[in-house]
Amino acid sequence: VQPRLVVALGGTALNALSGKALPLMRSRGPMDFEGVAGYVTVHPSYLLRLPEEAEKRRAYDEFVADLRRIRKTAEAAAKHAA
Repeated sequence: VQPRLVVALGGTALNALSGKALPLMRSRGPMDFEGVAGYVTVHPSYLLRLPEEAEKRRAYDEFVADLRRIRKTAEAAAKHAA
């Protein structure tokens, strides 16, 4: 498998892909995983566990913004590979 972009959803994925324990929220965003473009964001289940509605809405909006950035990054990688 030769992925153009790897997305780490949550801390477990981040630690597995990076090979070390990294803080998820400070690592959130673009990241290089040993020469492969990557992006780190929260796992969707995190959104379901938030107790307060205002916090849940903010986190959801941030997650959707991450997904949009991931899509743009993937599209740019596909154009570059073509």
